[in-house]
Amino acid sequence: MDPLKYLFEKPALTGKLARWLLLLAEFDLEYVTRKSVKGRTIAEFLADHPVDGPEDSDFVFPDEEVMTIVEDVWTLYFDGAANQKGFRIGVLLITPDGSHILLAIKLNFDVTNNQAEYEACIVGMEAALTLGVEKLEVIGDSNLVVSQANGNWKVREEKLKPYHQDLEDLIPHFNKVTFTHIPRLKNQFADALATLASMVELPLGVKLCPILIEQRNFPAYQYVNAIDDVDDAKATKKAQTALRRLAAQYIICGGKLYRRSHCGMHKLSVNGAKMTRIMEEIHEGVCGPHMSSVMLARKILRQGYFWSIMEA
Repeated sequence: MDPLKYLFEKPALTGKLARWLLLLAEFDLEYVTRKSVKGRTIAEFLADHPVDGPEDSDFVFPDEEVMTIVEDVWTLYFDGAANQKGFRIGVLLITPDGSHILLAIKLNFDVTNNQAEYEACIVGMEAALTLGVEKLEVIGDSNLVVSQANGNWKVREEKLKPYHQDLEDLIPHFNKVTFTHIPRLKNQFADALATLASMVELPLGVKLCPILIEQRNFPAYQYVNAIDDVDDAKATKKAQTALRRLAAQYIICGGKLYRRSHCGMHKLSVNGAKMTRIMEEIHEGVCGPHMSSVMLARKILRQGYFWSIMEA
């Protein structure tokens, strides 16, 4: 109930209400019921009475980036082939920050070309699950695998049904998975990895370290000269060689120094006060378990940091 309406329209008032009414009577007030205002009326009023001002672009929400949700989507390129050179698959995983993880696998059993494509897709998705990926975009040049994974085509070939079932079992483990078909010319990286797997003959059980692919803007001798400038005139040839080997384990990206990692995820190199702060936060921070020195060093590596005297 509206208290003002009750105060002005009730014939007999007592107590505080009567004193309030006496105090308001000297102002000659009259109560009028407020009518509802429709949104259309306000819109018509604003349209008939425009206000001169800056352009609409000035009224854009200044922090609209805050409302944008950036999804950490990984990208998976896969390719498989079966021909006279052998049976092989290639997988390229791209992280949200642009890092590339390469997989080249040679199959020592007979498969068809479509089976090899399924093998590559399944191996890539299993690798993504191992890395804890939740959202994945799968891209391949096999129209059959992509169309069957999207449910557009039925699986009629008996040899492909077990592969398709395995693929269906992997999909629920992700929060989001999309399958996209691209032409073969746009899938050259994964195709090159598959070709590499067929060209390299390795003993059974032997694995190669991850391939490092760099881009250089200067000839090799300029890199050697840059390293030589670091050493003074008394540096021996043996020390220079050791320095070159040590420098090959690092990479500069975005103005920051990273230590190469065998798993493809480079570690950020830190020093000085940053080292102490990282150790304090991980050891005795809000969620710090006060672990031993060995476990602390391992956890710092898993968090993506590195320095040369970490073990010490």
